[in-house]
Amino acid sequence: MRKVIRFSFILIVLQFMYIYADPPMKRTITLQQKNTFKNEVFRYLRYFRISTEDIELSFSIIENDNILFSATVQSRRNNFEEVLVKTYACIGRVMIAVPNSKLNEGQLLILPSIINVQCHVPVGRDNTYFSTSANSKEVIQFTNGVITAEGFLVALKETMDGSFVPYSDKSVSSIMNADVDFENLIAVRMALEGKNNPRLSSVLTLASKAKYIPGLESKIEVMMLEKIKSKHWDLMTETFGYSPTNKQIKRIGKQVFYHIQMQPADIINTHMNDSLRYVWKGRRYPEPLNIYYRDYNAKYGIKRPSIND
Repeated sequence: MRKVIRFSFILIVLQFMYIYADPPMKRTITLQQKNTFKNEVFRYLRYFRISTEDIELSFSIIENDNILFSATVQSRRNNFEEVLVKTYACIGRVMIAVPNSKLNEGQLLILPSIINVQCHVPVGRDNTYFSTSANSKEVIQFTNGVITAEGFLVALKETMDGSFVPYSDKSVSSIMNADVDFENLIAVRMALEGKNNPRLSSVLTLASKAKYIPGLESKIEVMMLEKIKSKHWDLMTETFGYSPTNKQIKRIGKQVFYHIQMQPADIINTHMNDSLRYVWKGRRYPEPLNIYYRDYNAKYGIKRPSIND
């Protein structure tokens, strides 16, 4: 019971922070933050024997106040996929090291919202390049082994752009225009509430075994996506303020799938950090989330999330 009260208290504190905080300001990244993060990435790249001579690293703030971290790397003709996944893994290692309790502007390390890696391959007169992007949470999950290298590459290819991609298929990756921190906040709250939902018990049992059975993980992911789309449409439209696209639902569904396999205590801590990141942007914690789950849990007799379960 004490842990349940603690979770509710966190939501109240987030609302309090918004009401009494200074007026929202455009987020800035200090030079010290940039250099510290870049130096750590370079350290891991050298550790994995990736040449850093021609690598370019940069930060920018893009649409929806997302922090974008970009890396431009070079590869040989036949090892571009290896260089690509290693670069993401090195960036993931740095993000994992960011202290969970220090996500404010005064910290030395920062946590990007989106990671972009562009790889140049020595093929053709002007060389060949391709660009891929990923939610920072996906990068961390891949680095931690939650997502396989094969699965991660499949996800990256969905965002691929460049001379590798046929002209007719070229377009800006939808994640670049997404409110990534907002989507992550919703996904982890859905996973937190669903953790104690008896209706998901059978799916969770399968999910815990998915990584050991070839082909099962993708099937369970499809089940989760369909359930979210059919059962939580009202929640998402009320929280977003508009009807989400299939790509948004897929991104949120994947994060629900990965987070719901975590222990309740870890989900609560993740949601707290995601909420703080969102509120520090000068925004209010989405009240439709509280209203929806308060009514939903009461209707079906589902108890509040507890890390003791």
